[in-house]
Amino acid sequence: MRLGRMATLVMGIALAGGLTTAAPTAAEAKQEQNDIWKDESRETRLPWQRELAPEQIERIMKGIQQRDPAKAKTLTELRQTDPERFKSEIREQGRPEIDQMLRERWEARRQERNNRFLEWLKVNYPAEEQTLAKLKERNPQLYLPAFENAMDRYGYIFEAESSNPELGAVLKEDLDLRKKSDDLCCRLRSEKSEADKQAIGVELQEVIARRYDLIVRRKEIAYEQLLKRLEELQRQVTESKDDIVRYKDAKIKQENVRQRIQDLTENKVRFKWD
Repeated sequence: MRLGRMATLVMGIALAGGLTTAAPTAAEAKQEQNDIWKDESRETRLPWQRELAPEQIERIMKGIQQRDPAKAKTLTELRQTDPERFKSEIREQGRPEIDQMLRERWEARRQERNNRFLEWLKVNYPAEEQTLAKLKERNPQLYLPAFENAMDRYGYIFEAESSNPELGAVLKEDLDLRKKSDDLCCRLRSEKSEADKQAIGVELQEVIARRYDLIVRRKEIAYEQLLKRLEELQRQVTESKDDIVRYKDAKIKQENVRQRIQDLTENKVRFKWD
């Protein structure tokens, strides 16, 4: 699904820009498939070692300029004379700015998740959302613990529904039935009339029986998800095995070593498409 959305996005960008993209040639596809170094760069780079966008570089340079103008001047010159070394140096010198950008990204994602949760709460539990909204206006200090409490009670349903709507529906109904079960048990303990006790008992039995069915369905969904995960793992195992066989080929090794030495020794500024 994610790959499908990505493909649609790429196609949309190409059409919007009036561009046409050609499929990679067989030679290009083979070279990419045999490039063992691509896995290395993806797996071993830490967050502050990843490729920096131009606007991020400018922000880091401004921070370095304020802290150490001489270092900023050296980096500016290095940016022109040795771009690859510049990338390495700016990641090292710009750690405070990079750390701050990572914190900002995490906070933005957290806030985006909280906003989605509130929208979901408004649809599924409107009274709870209204209570939170009024509390936020009236007493912001009490809002945060109240929001966290709502997240504790309903967040697992929200997260489940995001990935599996059926599981979300099952969990939501089960929560409603648990509340109803607690209410019926309270009524049963305080009821004096035997006839009313019997009626409440029948209703309680129906609720508990329905909860049983929901728990079984929840376990079925978990089992189905495990099967899908197992299939995905099996596919990855097969691909990994094929990769190992391919990379053991002497010609492929020779080509990879040659290409790596060329990349490391030639000071080329390559066009970055991504």
